[in-house]
Amino acid sequence: MFTTPVRRITPRAVGSRRFLASASSTSSGPSRGLRTLRFFALAATLGSTAYTVGAFYPPPLLTYIAPRTAPPPPDPDHPESQAYVAALEGQLQKLPILLKHREDEDPKAWYETRPYGSIPEDRRANNLTAGALRGPGRLALLPFVRARVDESEALVIVHVGRGLCGHDGIVHGGLLATLLDETLARTVSTLFVYTVQCYMLSIRLC
Repeated sequence: MFTTPVRRITPRAVGSRRFLASASSTSSGPSRGLRTLRFFALAATLGSTAYTVGAFYPPPLLTYIAPRTAPPPPDPDHPESQAYVAALEGQLQKLPILLKHREDEDPKAWYETRPYGSIPEDRRANNLTAGALRGPGRLALLPFVRARVDESEALVIVHVGRGLCGHDGIVHGGLLATLLDETLARTVSTLFVYTVQCYMLSIRLC
């Protein structure tokens, strides 16, 4: 009868075998440094691809952060510029807020006007909003005003072109303040006159 000797396995032998197994598996696969390099290369490729696609086809929200460059305002006397202004006028007359206002309000209590339209050309030359900033790409249209007959309320529509930006894609804040000043002056001046009249009336009654 033959007997085989039993070999005693010590913990040190088990640990050495595990180390050899892990070392052999590591040597057979890619190293850790190579895998890190591949990861960064993939991330750089995806990032550059996303940036390129976004630059050519930017989402609407991103255009506020990185707006596209635009050409300067065109020549006002060019036929294409005149056609552009005519198209803008057509769009203005079809604005939902304007159509709704015309339907909901009493026609006899409101009137429509286009400020600066009656100013002579020689006087417009030295006027900021009526002459110097007028033209396609800037203030292409005359302001459109719907006002109450008693001048207590007004709806004013102004088209502001891209040539009036402080930063490209953002209208200059000083220009907005100027437009608000000229727009609100219509109602404020009437309110001031009405207040003065009431004050003088109260003095007479006293």
